[in-house]
Amino acid sequence: MANFPTVQDGLFVGAWGDRPLDPLQLDIARFLVEKAKRHTRTTYQEVGEAIGWSHPTGRGLGKNLDVIVRYTLDNGFPPLTAILVERGEKYPPSNVIEQVAKDYAYRDIDEAQESVFAFDWSSVPELFAVVERVPAGREVWLTSFWGFDPGDWGCIGFADEPRRSRYLRLSRPGALVAIYVTKGRGPEEMRGKVVGVLEVSHQAGHAREFISGDRWAEKESDPEYRGKWLFAVRATRAWRIIPEDWKPVEELFPTTYRDSNPEFIGSYGVKVLEAEAHRLSQLQVYETPVYGQAGQIDGTLHELATALSPSRAVPPATGPYWVGETDGPKYLYILELKGDTAAYLGRPAGQVEGLTIIKVGFSRSPLSRRDQIQSAYPLGQFEWAVRYPESTIDPPPYRNAAVAIAGEDAMKKRLVEEGAEVLGGEFFLADDGLVIRTWYAGKFAADSANAAAGST
Repeated sequence: MANFPTVQDGLFVGAWGDRPLDPLQLDIARFLVEKAKRHTRTTYQEVGEAIGWSHPTGRGLGKNLDVIVRYTLDNGFPPLTAILVERGEKYPPSNVIEQVAKDYAYRDIDEAQESVFAFDWSSVPELFAVVERVPAGREVWLTSFWGFDPGDWGCIGFADEPRRSRYLRLSRPGALVAIYVTKGRGPEEMRGKVVGVLEVSHQAGHAREFISGDRWAEKESDPEYRGKWLFAVRATRAWRIIPEDWKPVEELFPTTYRDSNPEFIGSYGVKVLEAEAHRLSQLQVYETPVYGQAGQIDGTLHELATALSPSRAVPPATGPYWVGETDGPKYLYILELKGDTAAYLGRPAGQVEGLTIIKVGFSRSPLSRRDQIQSAYPLGQFEWAVRYPESTIDPPPYRNAAVAIAGEDAMKKRLVEEGAEVLGGEFFLADDGLVIRTWYAGKFAADSANAAAGST
């Protein structure tokens, strides 16, 4: 009796479970199964084209085919690779025929091929192409970038046409591509972490069509990057994961990442398993512009699963930036504007000595609030920083917006009562001591409201 394979912790394993099929080998095996179901042979060239293999004749596939041979043998399946032949031939190469004769009891290679055609491959569901989905019905893929800036880089890129063709064949329009920043490059705080999500169309083109002019010029002026990733597929929407929810790729997608080496993920992209895709859908995100895409975006903070609904009409902004978020756990925060305060306000230095510009408020993600406000400023000497809380590693301490509002109101009250200058909205000019007292006044009020809400 065949020893049929099982799925253990997301790995596809058989009798020799210490050597699972990796994603590329699964692609090959699934392609061969599709041919077997149609009772047709296939060629090395066809396999190479189907999986996006770099060599046009399929040269170099041997090691992966050897793994599939051992897998089928050890699980009692017919010799799947027996239907893989050279172009124009009916039978596989002589070394494959010899291997089949050695390992199986067929009379000849014709009988071996017929056994592949006759076998009920539906009894091995793991060898069928599986579409993994998040609750909104989207496929999720994983790849790596050296950063995440869809406003200037509105696509995913591949090194050559076969790799792009593989992605287009295996994916569906509107698939989500989770982006992690490579561990050896990119901003230090992002390296190895999943930081954003792209919605990717099936519109293929040259990369320069989907990248801003200055970024394209920057890339092409660097000898290390010139001429790379030219085979592109356009992104249509994008979301940034709030920094508080950035997770190492091996933590968020442990099986998907473990089953593929990083070079394969970055070069080809891999599908994410359903359970791991669900983890992604629970992260807090906000939409961000994509280069070349017109129309307003919704900067509301909410779970990715909610963000995947069609774009809603967005109310017009009432200031230089606009952002909202759904109710739920919150942090209080105080942001501080770093830079020459006197120059920013257009006042003599002596009038503002020892004073700083701050913004008070509450959010699920103070770091995202900082980034969204900063995005309304041109690059220069002024930069917003999170003064409080000092850390967002722990979960938000306040159960909902109503509790957090009590803390925000207390901060504003303290600032006004102690003479801080109101600069409009939630912005104030205050000395360092008052900033500290304001923070603790807000915390005390929010902690008290939190306790009262918990006792009702």
